[in-house]
Amino acid sequence: MKKILIIGNSLSAWAVASAFINKKVNITIIGNKNKTFGAQQLSPNGFEALKKLIQNGDVKNIVYEIVKFEINSYNNNETKNLKNFYFNEFDLKYFSVSREMLINFLIKNVKNNIKVNEINKSCVGIIQREPGMLEVLMDNKEFISADVIIGCDGVNGITRKYVCGTTKIVKKQVFRGTSNDKKQLLLKQKTLELNFSDYGHFVSYPFIKNNNTYINYVFIPNRLFQNSNKMLHKLKSISKFSPIDWNEGHFYFYEDEIQTIHRNNVLLFGDAGFSFEPHLAQVGNNIIEDANYLKILVENTNSYDEIFKDFSRNTCEKKRKLKSISNIVGISFGINTFTKLRDKLVSNFSDQLMCNFLKKVWYD
Repeated sequence: MKKILIIGNSLSAWAVASAFINKKVNITIIGNKNKTFGAQQLSPNGFEALKKLIQNGDVKNIVYEIVKFEINSYNNNETKNLKNFYFNEFDLKYFSVSREMLINFLIKNVKNNIKVNEINKSCVGIIQREPGMLEVLMDNKEFISADVIIGCDGVNGITRKYVCGTTKIVKKQVFRGTSNDKKQLLLKQKTLELNFSDYGHFVSYPFIKNNNTYINYVFIPNRLFQNSNKMLHKLKSISKFSPIDWNEGHFYFYEDEIQTIHRNNVLLFGDAGFSFEPHLAQVGNNIIEDANYLKILVENTNSYDEIFKDFSRNTCEKKRKLKSISNIVGISFGINTFTKLRDKLVSNFSDQLMCNFLKKVWYD
């Protein structure tokens, strides 16, 4: 029986563990549990992949349907609507999901099908003693052996360093918050909202958690205000978003071109393998989509070397395209000049043009 170590204990780890639920394997998940916060969008590709990835579960119990995408310009405490796009008019299924509920859903799915050993410790290194035999060094000096290691430990993890060596990592500031304000819930019902402002752009949408409805808020400062120590004060001065209890954080991504995501039966997964800016809302969706694709490969191929080669070959090119598109979108969202031109272009987007762009992101 193959011994698989999954390093990391977040969405990526439990999504990739789901890829092995129909195989006779010994899975150990190593890592400290991360505190989950807020929600994420589930675009059609992620939603369909999630339904295929899990077994004997109804994902509709944890998702909230989004039917409208509203784009606004918000300046001087006034909102100007630029574009409204309705997903259901193009037969597109769009949802949001609580990150905590999604991870718990995946954990339950995995544990209902296979036995998983969890170790709440940190890994500090990977050693290859001999061909086909890997060992992980723990922070307590203990060694754990494995046939296969899957790295879900993010951009700064030991698996990325083992496979790729040193890479240039970019850190950007992001603010997140949630609200259960009844008035806002009525106004934003089933609506994904994007607001451009002088300071950066806001994304908000409702989600459900434990039968209660909340609004998830994300604010990404533009380049002029990135890493400003006065950003929280500025957020509180924007009347539309001042009531939100904002939490400051960061997102990380690689500037380097993706070369490989596997070496010596070590596979990089999630942010450890593919990292890009979040402006397309595809980071979580791609994790679920990749896990489902890996599940198909695992169930049809016995050689892990072949599985990892196929996975790398068929996902790297897609991620390069997504990274490029996300970078362009991020620049357009965060511009400080020509904002009137940007707003005019957005206002003139036809529904069909918007649909074609979204489908390119989701399905190409």
